[in-house]
Amino acid sequence: MRFTLAICTLGLALTVEALEVNDEASLTAAIDQDSSRLQAAEDELKRLAHEWFAQPVDANFIQFLHNPEVFTGLLCSGKYPESMSQSLDVLFRIWKADTSSLKGSELSTALAVALVFGDQKWPSEHAMARYVYYRDSRRNGLLHPMFDTLNVWEKRFVVRGGGNGSYQSHGGWDDLSLLWLRDNVKLPAKDYTGACWQAPYRLNNVYGDSIHGANYYLPFENLNHAQRVREIGGVCGSLSHYGANAAMANGIPALTMGEPGHCAYAVRTDAETWTPAYSLTWERGLHHSLWPQHTWTSLILQNKVLASRYDHEKSQSFLWFARRLTKQQPELAESAYRMALESQPLHLPAWIEAAQFRATRQTDAASWSMMQKSALSALSDYPESAWEAVKIIQKNALPLMNPDQRIDFLMAYHQAIATSEGPVMWHFDKALAEQASWLSDDRERLAFFEAVLAVQSASKSWFAPTIAWGQRAFTQKPETSETYYATLGRVFAAAAGGTNVDGLRSALRPAILAAASSQNVSAFQALGQAGKTFLPQKPIDYEAFPGDLLSSGGLLKPTSTSNWDTPEQHWGVLESTGGSFHTNREVHAGCLVRLGKLGDLSGIVIVNQGGGQNGPRQIPLSVSVSEDGQQWTEVFTSRENAPLWRIPLQGKASRVQFIKVARSDDRNEFFHLSAIHAYGKRLQ
Repeated sequence: MRFTLAICTLGLALTVEALEVNDEASLTAAIDQDSSRLQAAEDELKRLAHEWFAQPVDANFIQFLHNPEVFTGLLCSGKYPESMSQSLDVLFRIWKADTSSLKGSELSTALAVALVFGDQKWPSEHAMARYVYYRDSRRNGLLHPMFDTLNVWEKRFVVRGGGNGSYQSHGGWDDLSLLWLRDNVKLPAKDYTGACWQAPYRLNNVYGDSIHGANYYLPFENLNHAQRVREIGGVCGSLSHYGANAAMANGIPALTMGEPGHCAYAVRTDAETWTPAYSLTWERGLHHSLWPQHTWTSLILQNKVLASRYDHEKSQSFLWFARRLTKQQPELAESAYRMALESQPLHLPAWIEAAQFRATRQTDAASWSMMQKSALSALSDYPESAWEAVKIIQKNALPLMNPDQRIDFLMAYHQAIATSEGPVMWHFDKALAEQASWLSDDRERLAFFEAVLAVQSASKSWFAPTIAWGQRAFTQKPETSETYYATLGRVFAAAAGGTNVDGLRSALRPAILAAASSQNVSAFQALGQAGKTFLPQKPIDYEAFPGDLLSSGGLLKPTSTSNWDTPEQHWGVLESTGGSFHTNREVHAGCLVRLGKLGDLSGIVIVNQGGGQNGPRQIPLSVSVSEDGQQWTEVFTSRENAPLWRIPLQGKASRVQFIKVARSDDRNEFFHLSAIHAYGKRLQ
């Protein structure tokens, strides 16, 4: 296939020498030569912005574009903007206004601004001001030193400060707010994870107006938005945007994240580390990503991939060729995709693109199997990202397979990830559900469940959600419920005999501990409900506090387990019936409780397991509360043994998601309770 690029520039025709690519050898040679790789980059840019190149363009600007740093900055810095033409318009205006400065740090800043303002929701007329802000702030020594070390892709996480996903004029996170944050929030990089707490958490302002209404900030229009949040306050959204924008305003990569009923943020505290801030759960949806995937796993992986600059740029170069070869030379396009992945095996978007291209062609099960093997070899340390690639492969391959091959093909994924925890917990159960949906009937799905359970039984992360998914998928119908419990009994038969009850108990115990260890609330809940038959059938009798039982639906994580522990009853500790947990002998033994709902507590009731002669094991008792699980406030202590403790907290614990109950002395002793019940008003 012959590539020829002709760019018309105010009467000047610039033609790059034609490049012949017709086999793997010539393809490899093209990538290894600077001139041919530059030509491929030019062709890719023209493909993305063909309407822009169709217009007359300043010849000197075209010459500026020929700088390899410009091409790689635009094309090798993560996903392309929605409109590369708009990005080139922005870059042209910056170049025209500041031509002599566009080298080194200023060049990478200009390219990052151009890419950010290439998205439709970023009005390009504001781009020049954003470039000037970072250019002048750097020159005047007003940014964190980290900024001078950043490449284009890293600066894309910085220069999108302010609107943080949309450009907002006065009244929102505008340029005045960035300027104020730059000059008033100066911290070491790692400390920006706590910058959100410079602002007070307030649901209502001093006039009683709610943050959820239109009047909360209205009386304070004389202040920029950063000042308003710092002085008047806000809830999680305002505080997280304050923390993230404080970092970005000072030249440090940051972003905000959505969590269920909550807004958090993250800061890149060093070149290899993204640190969550004000985060309450692993269920994070990034508000910005350089890949199409907006998961925490993809953030960690893209940082690793883009930081390996040579490998990534080589991979991108093969992709440029692959896209041009797909119609006329599809076999060579397959080779180009393979070579892109060999150059950077962790390049998740390239895996997805290659699989999607293969799905458009007539192929066989064997070729899909080879592709899956390669993908899993590369991505198994990142189970969530591996699934993003593998699900395309499996969905297209299964119809081509004999029925007796299908489950084994699905199981290759589970065998690959069983020993890997990955960067973070994720909705593994959704992967199981999707795989099961491709199978023909409940019999085949139950066989699949049993196979997964056997493989994941030793997994710290994936065992618990596997059982939880099975419980939801198969216990709703009598015809599958019995088989489900029998499956648990076969795979995890207790030494006492292997009946369904013993099998269930044997399976639940390590699964519940694993769910608690990984803070997987949904798995903990599903597993706990599967074991409800092991709990008392009547609520504990005591005087409750006003409000909802906020502990219900939460998670219990003891500091340890022991031979006397019954993990299948941990769920009940937070429910009205009560249950039990029993730690091993240790100093400061106790437990962590994550409430089912963020709440304003009216009180806590703690029931001492059995009381009596073992009751003193729990004292001196200390109870602390927290919103984020990091910063704690002690709200109760007791040195008196009692069958239960009632702890009134009205007005003393207004935003609580976590409770910590522990013995506060230095004895090496057991710790056990029957119930930890928190009451109050739900805030989510």
